[in-house]
Amino acid sequence: MHYFEPADISIYIQGRGVILKEKSLIAYNETSGKILAYGEEAVHAAENTPDNVKIISPLYRGIIADYMAAVNLFAFLLNKAWGKRPLRKPPVAVCVPENITITGKKVIEDTLYQAGTGEVLVSLLPLEQLLEEIPGFSGNWHKVKTFISIGKDEPWGYIKEQLSEITSYAGREGIAASEIVKVFQDMYK
Repeated sequence: MHYFEPADISIYIQGRGVILKEKSLIAYNETSGKILAYGEEAVHAAENTPDNVKIISPLYRGIIADYMAAVNLFAFLLNKAWGKRPLRKPPVAVCVPENITITGKKVIEDTLYQAGTGEVLVSLLPLEQLLEEIPGFSGNWHKVKTFISIGKDEPWGYIKEQLSEITSYAGREGIAASEIVKVFQDMYK
């Protein structure tokens, strides 16, 4: 079972605080395509019924990598946080990684809209900072009651994944690991 290092997703609802924190994981049956579990439960589903169960993270370094899987994941998480589907599609704010592109922002907006939200406001600020700064914002920010944070609480997983990609690429190009270490040492002298 291999998947990219999952993002951490937190949902904060004004007046209630952080309602849930989950990993961006989905377990599904490869034969039927049926989704078996989301978040931490996905890992348990794969451990308990390993035959034909695959775990994926529809987010790669916090950015949408599998659109339909991400729609399903966010629909599940939002319904879990809200308790029941609201009559109107509520606006949400989403905190995304700094390295997201304009296209990546559009994809996250579309994904969340398809998952059941109304207007999606995208922020590059971390959740805590965004919540502090909203009183100074203009526009629709004051209508938002649901905030989603996509990131990594412990970034070491992302760092290890990136270093693994670097060393794999270097190996294919005939570059020794000791040479990579030297490059890092030279960069940070």
